[in-house]
Amino acid sequence: MGMSIKYQLLTIGLLACNIARTQTWVLEKELTLKDSSYHWTSDEWGQLYQWKENSIWLQQNQNNLPFQETYKDFGEITAVQPINGLRSVIYSENQQLFGIIDNTLQLKEGNVAFYDLNFSNITKITTCARPDFIWLFDQYRERLILLNTRTLQTQQIVDNCFDGIKDAQITHFFENAESLICLLNDGRYFEFDRNLTLINQMVLTPNMNVFGFRNALWKQEQLQIEQFGPSSSSKPIELPVFTYKQLQVLQDRFYFQQGEKIKVFRLIF
Repeated sequence: MGMSIKYQLLTIGLLACNIARTQTWVLEKELTLKDSSYHWTSDEWGQLYQWKENSIWLQQNQNNLPFQETYKDFGEITAVQPINGLRSVIYSENQQLFGIIDNTLQLKEGNVAFYDLNFSNITKITTCARPDFIWLFDQYRERLILLNTRTLQTQQIVDNCFDGIKDAQITHFFENAESLICLLNDGRYFEFDRNLTLINQMVLTPNMNVFGFRNALWKQEQLQIEQFGPSSSSKPIELPVFTYKQLQVLQDRFYFQQGEKIKVFRLIF
């Protein structure tokens, strides 16, 4: 009987050790912004893009000095969306323009005006797993669009995508595992397949942070993250950083901005 109890205690101890080791945060590197007020993102190679007004800086991994370029026609740049390590989309909501830049920040084929494509008011843009396509949201028409950036032809389109919500405000707009995720500022969540067929909707806490990680959907509540969805069985995971200005999850890495520094963590299961 005593030996049986010892084996039970040993088994429990091993299980506890395995559970403790199942989730580990690893600090991979630190990046530096030109100023804490700059917008920023990173691509699949870990290269840092930062921008302010109509200028972009790109810090490549192999170069100490960043590339810098100014795009006067864009006025104020709203977003930089890396397609891969070689190409990115830049977008200005105020000017209703977008363009494709290479990894030296050169604008390829000039800029494109959304008005020339008969779009009214594009307020969100995100990249697609298919590298020649981007997703767009036309707020005025409550329209989702899949656009071919080479031919400038619309591949998919759907109107009244949010059940007739006037002036819908999207806070999170991204593709995850071939689904397009749209989270509105009031917490309403919509998920569409690659053909823009609505496949899931729910209501989350307003202003919640939602992101894709390892082809699954995750949500952040205070200092914890947790996978969510109909098949989710995960438990909350504590974040490795308690104070930060911004958290972005890019290429399955967690980027925490603290002032002018960005700490990049990897989560190992």
